[in-house]
Amino acid sequence: MKSRATANPTQNAIEQLERAEKRWARIDALLRRLVARLTYAAEGRLPQLDTALGNIRTLAHAPMDEKALEPLLNDLAEAVRSLDEIPVSTPPTLKELPNTTSVSDLLMAILDRLQLDKAANTCLDELRGPIIATADPAVLIQQAEALAGVVNHHCQQIGEQKVGAERLLAQVSEQLDELNHYLTQEGDDHREDSGARKNLDQHLSHAIDTLGTQVQQAKNLQTLREDVQSRIHAITVHMQSFHKREELRERAWQTRADLMNQHIHELERTAQDLEANLHQEQQLASTDPLTGIDNRLAFDNYLEQICQNATPKGYYTYLLVLDIDYFKNINDQFGHAAGDRALRIVAEQLRARLRAEDLLARYGGEEFAVVLKTSTMKAGTQVAETLRAGIEKLRFRCQQKPVHITISCGVTRLRADDTPASVFERADRALYQAKGKGRNRCEML
Repeated sequence: MKSRATANPTQNAIEQLERAEKRWARIDALLRRLVARLTYAAEGRLPQLDTALGNIRTLAHAPMDEKALEPLLNDLAEAVRSLDEIPVSTPPTLKELPNTTSVSDLLMAILDRLQLDKAANTCLDELRGPIIATADPAVLIQQAEALAGVVNHHCQQIGEQKVGAERLLAQVSEQLDELNHYLTQEGDDHREDSGARKNLDQHLSHAIDTLGTQVQQAKNLQTLREDVQSRIHAITVHMQSFHKREELRERAWQTRADLMNQHIHELERTAQDLEANLHQEQQLASTDPLTGIDNRLAFDNYLEQICQNATPKGYYTYLLVLDIDYFKNINDQFGHAAGDRALRIVAEQLRARLRAEDLLARYGGEEFAVVLKTSTMKAGTQVAETLRAGIEKLRFRCQQKPVHITISCGVTRLRADDTPASVFERADRALYQAKGKGRNRCEML
């Protein structure tokens, strides 16, 4: 009994240590991934710095060695000191900006305070990098014009939506007024019809009662015949008048019924138009404005659905994360217009090589994501290689110079216990393995 009592705390301690070990392993993986991403973000500034960053990336994917780490940190510090000092400061509020504030700081302060919709915010985020990276007035003017374009487009959308909503409300209000008028008239006609029938019944009852009295009081046949003919004539006049009024009411009712059917059809069309507009708004909200493919919001929603629903038996679901190699060099050498054109061309080429049922999304910046289902276990790597090879053959010219584009790709297969975060993290690690092994290649985890 004693040994069992002491075994339980020991077992609990072992389980706690195992859970802690798994947790620190996840944290270690995330930190290594963060280090790799930061090194890629700082590339292209100085060859000495690129070499130091590459060595750090290699070490981040290998077992940690303190003796090997210290020289790398010294090399990195030396490379950083060789860079031109770039002052970094927290953007002040617009009221606190001094008269000597640079254009780039002013633009960043404006960007920090704009709160638009998701699509517009995505465009604003893409303006931050070029603004921070340059002090060239010409480039900053282009970014300021782009910023103004995003804000103006957003305001225009709001104005159009407001006008459309006001127009729709006016139409619905007018049609509801027609319905109310129709129902009011129906009530009046019903009361009038009820009164006319009651009046006819009274006239007929009175005529019949009078006729009966005259029959009883008649002194001869000739007098009786005249009284009967007179009463029958009066009844006939009442009946003709009643039928005439009924015909007029029936025509008026038919006219109103036709008009009401027309208004009902108009309401149905209005509802259909509203549904179509809502569908269009949903499509716009889930579409990347630059490339025309799905955006990150659409990708996140789809991946969530995929992870919640089990993949059918006999099929496999793959996630591909693709990134354009040295995209910053394209922007730096040819300008951001060339970078935008490269993104559109890559998106078109990827879409052309995928099936209609495959999801292709721009995840952010120069990064794309693909989700596909297939009955072949090796299809994920095969599709990734097809996409990579197709982009490698791609050529376009800018400023009379050829622009060569390649992509790196990380591939992973969805597992039964995966969450959107876990499957993307695995594909992202595969992508950075491809980057670390020289780029323009595919790796699978």
